[in-house]
Amino acid sequence: MIKIGIRFKFIFFTSLLIATIGLASSWFFSTQTRSQLEEELKKRGYSLIAQLAQDGEVKDSMTVAQKAFFEEPITRLRNLDIERELAYWRVLLTQDNILLEEKEKWIKTEIDKIPVHKNIEGITTPVFNVFTTDNGEQFYNFVVPIHEKRTIAEEEFAAHFFGLEEDSDQNEEKLLGIIQIGLTPERINKKMQVILWTRSIPLGFIIVLVGICVSYFIASGVVKPVKLLVKITDKVASGDLSQKVEINSKDEIGLLASQFNQMTKNLKQLIDEKEGVMDELKNVNRELSLINNELVQKNEQLNEAQEQLVRTEKLAAVGTLASGVSHELRNPLSAIKNAVFLLKRKLSRKAMPDIDGKTIQFLDIMDNEIDRCSKIINDLLGFTRVSKPTRFSSDINVVVNEALSRVVIAKNIKLTKILQPNLPMIMIDANQIDQVLINLVENACQAMVDGGELKISSRVSESFMEIEISDSGCGIPEKEVKKIFDPLFTTKPRGTGIGLAVCHGIMQKHNGAIKVKSQEGIGTKMFIRLPLEDKDAGSV
Repeated sequence: MIKIGIRFKFIFFTSLLIATIGLASSWFFSTQTRSQLEEELKKRGYSLIAQLAQDGEVKDSMTVAQKAFFEEPITRLRNLDIERELAYWRVLLTQDNILLEEKEKWIKTEIDKIPVHKNIEGITTPVFNVFTTDNGEQFYNFVVPIHEKRTIAEEEFAAHFFGLEEDSDQNEEKLLGIIQIGLTPERINKKMQVILWTRSIPLGFIIVLVGICVSYFIASGVVKPVKLLVKITDKVASGDLSQKVEINSKDEIGLLASQFNQMTKNLKQLIDEKEGVMDELKNVNRELSLINNELVQKNEQLNEAQEQLVRTEKLAAVGTLASGVSHELRNPLSAIKNAVFLLKRKLSRKAMPDIDGKTIQFLDIMDNEIDRCSKIINDLLGFTRVSKPTRFSSDINVVVNEALSRVVIAKNIKLTKILQPNLPMIMIDANQIDQVLINLVENACQAMVDGGELKISSRVSESFMEIEISDSGCGIPEKEVKKIFDPLFTTKPRGTGIGLAVCHGIMQKHNGAIKVKSQEGIGTKMFIRLPLEDKDAGSV
C-alpha cells in the first residue's frame, strides 16, 4: 500500500500562494492605474499653465499690473478644464506682491493657506510639486515664470517635462512675475474608488473564497486528526491516562498517534509506581511529623523548666545575698553616714569659714552614695520579702493618680492621662500596685532623657483591668526584652536589676500579669493586667 505522506497533503498550501499572488497582482494593478492617472493629471496641468502663459493678455496685465485684465484669460483657462480639476490660480509680480489669487468655491482650504512659491527670481523653468494642506486636501502645484517679451511655448513645457533637448533662444528677458495654478486629484480618487469596488474587491472576494475552500480541504485532510490529537492530549494532561488516539492513517500523523498511545501507557505505569512511593513517603512523613511535634513540646517544656530553674537559682542567690549581706552592710553604712554627717557639721562654713569648697562637695558625694547603697540593700530585702498582698476594694484610677503624685516628672516630658471613668472596683493591695506603678513610671521617665510623651491609660479588657504605661523613649533592644524581669538584669548604667523583678513578683501574687512591647528608637509600652474577679481575693 502506498503511504501518503503529510508533506503531500501540504502541497495544497500552494493554493494559498496563488491567492497571495492574486492579491499582489490586484495591488500592482491598482498602483499602476493610479500612477497613470497621476501622470495624465500632471500633463494636463502643464498644458493648462502653458496656455495661460502664452496668452498675450496675461503678459499685458502683468506689465501694467491690472487685475481686471485677467478675467478673460482665467475664464478661458476654466473652460479648458473639462474634468473640473483646476483648484486655484495665483499671479505674483514679486515675492510679496500678489496681483491675483483665487480658488474654486468647492475647495475647502482658504487661498491664504496655500503656500506661495518662494525664490521667484530663481525660477527659469516650470516647477512642479505636490503638497497636502492641514485639512487633508492634496494639490498638484504648477509654477511658470512670465518674461517681458517671450513666454514659454507648450512645446518647451513638454520638452522640459520629458527631458528632451530643444534649441531655443536662451537670452534672459526681464521677469514680470510667476503664475501658479493648482490641480486637485479628487477625480483620480473617485476613479480609484470605482476601480476598487468594481474590480479589486470582487477579485479579492474570489481569492478569499478560493482560500477558504483550500483551507477547508486542508482542515479535512490534516488539521482534523491534529485537533483530535490535541483534544486527547488535554484529557491526558488533566490526569485521564486511559485515553487513546483512534487515528488509523498510514502517514506521519498516524505514526504520531501510535507513539502517543504508547507514551500514555508507559506514563500510566510510572505514575502508578510513583503514587505507591508517595503513599509510603506520606506515611513516613506523618510519623516524622508526630515525632517532631512531640519533640517540640518536650523542648518547650525543657526550656520552661530550664528558665524556671535559672530563675529559681537567681532568686535563691539573691535571697542568700540579701539575708547574709544586708545586716553586715547596714551597720557600717550607718556608722559611715553618721560620721559624714558630723564631718559636714564640723566643717560647715559657719564653723570654719576658710574650709575648701571641694571638701564639702566630696562629703556630699559620699552622703549620696551611702544613700544609694542603702537603697540597693532595701531593694534586695524587699525582693526577698514580698509579702502576701493585703487586698481591699480599690478604685484603680485613684491608685494611678496617687502613684503619679509621688513621682517627679521632668518638665520636658508631656504627661497624658486617659483614665476610663466609672471603672469597676477590684480587690488589690493598693500599696503594692502603687509600688509597681511608681517603678514603671520612673523607668519610663528615665528612658526619655531628651524629653517626650508619657501616656497612662486604664480600661477594662475582657475579664481584666488593664493599665497601659507608654513612653516615646529609646526603647529596649529585642534580644533584651525577655530578660528585663530577671533579677539583677538591668540596661541602666547605675541600675540594680531588682525593680522590675519585684514588680513581676507582685503581679504574680495578684494572679495578674505584666507584659512589655518595645521597639528600639520608638518607645516602650508596659501593660499591667489585674483580674476583675480573683478567687484568692474574695468578692468586692
